[in-house]
Amino acid sequence: MLITASLSTLAAPELIPQSEAQYGQLALIETIQITGDINDSLTSLVDRYLAHKTIDYYSIKDISEDTQANTLTIIVNLYKQENTIQTNQRVV
Repeated sequence: MLITASLSTLAAPELIPQSEAQYGQLALIETIQITGDINDSLTSLVDRYLAHKTIDYYSIKDISEDTQANTLTIIVNLYKQENTIQTNQRVV
């Protein structure tokens, strides 16, 4: 059991649809904005930013491009399964 618990903390968060996040047993932890180069891939921008976050799931709320500034902005909701929330984590 200890091995599976430690492996789950090393796993990358999983992308889920907004509808699944709303009706699953998930707690919204945080909503973040990621801004990067318009030529970067959406997946690599999100993966790079979430690499140090301790979440179970995320969903993409909005994506926008600014061609004048050459930026890509992604709004992401971060979730944890309700049974994995620690007492020191604040739920939004």
